[in-house]
Amino acid sequence: MNRQKFLALLGLSVAGTSLFGARKKDTASLLTDCNDPITPPIPVGPYYKDEKLNRTLIAEHKQGLSIEYIFTVEDKHCKPIEGAIVDIWQCDVDGHYSDFDKEKTVGQTWLRGFQKTGKDGKCRFASIFPGWYNGRLTHIHAKVHINNENVLTTNCFFEKHVENEIFQHPLYTKGINPTTIAQDFELRGDKDTKRFDSLIMKISKEADGKLTGRYTFAIV
Repeated sequence: MNRQKFLALLGLSVAGTSLFGARKKDTASLLTDCNDPITPPIPVGPYYKDEKLNRTLIAEHKQGLSIEYIFTVEDKHCKPIEGAIVDIWQCDVDGHYSDFDKEKTVGQTWLRGFQKTGKDGKCRFASIFPGWYNGRLTHIHAKVHINNENVLTTNCFFEKHVENEIFQHPLYTKGINPTTIAQDFELRGDKDTKRFDSLIMKISKEADGKLTGRYTFAIV
């Protein structure tokens, strides 16, 4: 879907620019048999909790633009991996995370959960498009576990022009995220476009009007 069509479907009008960056990790230079990059890692960050929430509906009462995440887990031979556990967590529209004292959300569990991939290597979550907080690009967190081993911890990012359109919605009162690659405290100014591009989640608007985000975790 091109940008103009996406903009028209959302009913938004603000233009955006693309920002690209990178992550200096050895895995980012590796390729699958399909010539796609192996998914590079990103540090876990301060907001991970192993809540053991096996569920697809993770938004709970949180408001925001609804989105379905569709994740695929595949090996370096481009074959789907059945039974992989994808554990995700994200902030709400105001940039806050659940179940942390400093966020004043202890005991809450919104925007967290895990799912197991099927034979096609896919799993799904019903969520809201994340907001942002100072010092980070807009993102969601993910861990992938295979055979009880954490094989990947990373982030998924978004095309800048897409998130800029979404952040014009009244539910996102903070507006556009001003953080750049150089300012992101996890990316630390890395400028390798190919590496950062490999972490972009593609967003589309489906026939029923819902946003869908798709990302493939390629595992070594």
